Amino acid sequence: MEKQIRVLARGLQVVECIRTRSPAPLAEINRVTGLPKSTLLRILHTLQQMGWVYRGRSDECYRLSYHLQRLGDHLLSADALAEAAGPILDALQDDVFWPSYVAVRKGLKMEVVERTRKKQVIAVNPEMVGVRAEILRSAIGHAYLAFCSDTERGEILERLIAGGGEPGKLAADDSWVASVVEQVRLRGYGERQAHCWPAPANDLCAIAVPVFRDQRVKACINMVWPEGAVDSMTIEHQLFPRLRAAADSLADILDNEDLLP
Repeated sequence: MEKQIRVLARGLQVVECIRTRSPAPLAEINRVTGLPKSTLLRILHTLQQMGWVYRGRSDECYRLSYHLQRLGDHLLSADALAEAAGPILDALQDDVFWPSYVAVRKGLKMEVVERTRKKQVIAVNPEMVGVRAEILRSAIGHAYLAFCSDTERGEILERLIAGGGEPGKLAADDSWVASVVEQVRLRGYGERQAHCWPAPANDLCAIAVPVFRDQRVKACINMVWPEGAVDSMTIEHQLFPRLRAAADSLADILDNEDLLP
């Protein structure tokens, strides 16, 4: 008979405890597992470092990370998303003139998986696919952060704080984060002013909306234009409604053609 790996068994015991009692305070995990507190703290630290568990700042309770929750979920394939999005992005540019990109969350950034393939009407990086935008400094990041689940948002912010630097400082500013989320939800779209991201196209502005499936954010679509080329009325009454419609069309295609793995 194969011998049990004791450390692994203990780690899985802790994960199962958190899964069934989330959000779980340290005392509750200690009581249920019966593990010595010193051992338990080492296991929890390791699980946090590996991205399986995170600890909430507000209540100091432990939760399974969104990464772990997604293992059993049907996730959106980046290749399938790009294939479905291409024609929609081109049609959107035909309608509104400005180019667009589709991005998905990869860790703590938003990765572009497809872009408008027609002739570019503004000078942007032709190799934008694969570029990763900061969640807290991009329109697609703001759109994702505002409309993802509270659990996922909490994990993202915790990990940004742990990483330090300017992203960590922004993530730790509760009032700033709450204001961004509220504004995006009220408008219906994330917004980025020029000179924020990405280099070298720092003179571009953008708005972005989420692509929903089963009431969850699976991706975000943006639209970009040069600074000063579009006024607020145009954004509100022309660009946003068309961008929202494009995102809904993409969601419908993903559903109808069963492009989710």
